[in-house]
Amino acid sequence: MPAVKSQRRWAFTLIEFLVTIGVISILIGLLMPAVQQAREAASRTSCVNNLHQIGLAMHMHLGTYNVFPSNGDWDGRQTIPSVSGAPFTPSTWDSVMPGPYYWGVGQPDVLPQQQTGSWAYAILPFIEQQNIYQDQAWAIPVKAYFCSSRRPPLAQVPVDDAYGAYNGGGWEWAKMDYAGNGYAIPNRPNTLSFAAFTDGTSQTILAGEKAMDLRNVLLPTWYWDEPYFLGGSQGTHRFGSLLLPDRRGIPFADNWGSGHQGGPQFLFADGSVRLIPFGTFPAIIRGFLTPAGGELVQDF
Repeated sequence: MPAVKSQRRWAFTLIEFLVTIGVISILIGLLMPAVQQAREAASRTSCVNNLHQIGLAMHMHLGTYNVFPSNGDWDGRQTIPSVSGAPFTPSTWDSVMPGPYYWGVGQPDVLPQQQTGSWAYAILPFIEQQNIYQDQAWAIPVKAYFCSSRRPPLAQVPVDDAYGAYNGGGWEWAKMDYAGNGYAIPNRPNTLSFAAFTDGTSQTILAGEKAMDLRNVLLPTWYWDEPYFLGGSQGTHRFGSLLLPDRRGIPFADNWGSGHQGGPQFLFADGSVRLIPFGTFPAIIRGFLTPAGGELVQDF
């Protein structure tokens, strides 16, 4: 008579199962901060590269025209067709400081002193975006103008909100996460040459990450976030001296900020990109903003 082999079924007991789940949970808990840190490091590197690219384009503009670009402005006459074909001028009606405020639109092949579009429009040919520049394709986002820590490249039709009313002619308009230093990149017709930076190019900010309220990042508001095509607006301009992390309810208007840990990153007039920590004294930031203020400021 053949021997009968015993068969065993292998399975987890309840205690073993709970221990395994606990170990996996601990490993995931240990791994997640590392993943987040790696993701943030990649985002920060991408943002640095964006600002380096912007800086190179600024200097190519300087080499071509002997001046840095202005932030543009409306010339009092310019109109563009709306979606319906009717002529209009893009504008913002600010609920806090009632306007309306009219914005210029980027024009190809004009001198810097006559450019009605922002500095971000003016440098498009120098970041390999000649088609957007020539075709006035204001609905096309430029990847180098967005920080992945904050939002993806996007274009939106503006929608009126508690901040104000906006006239975009029914078009989608592409935004950006960076702003120019209003002291170094003034509105048209003013432009600065290299000689104007008597404080030193390594001590003067050209552009940096702008402050934003987290509630507004993905919303179609134009409040201090007008599209990069428009000149004279505060969507591409800052004069403030506060550095603010992306949060809800922050005083983002006219200030600088970031979704990065530590602080926002800035492009200096010498082409370098540096992080300035949150909490830096406003007097130091003001010193970095003025091209010829004579201030002595610490290095970062």
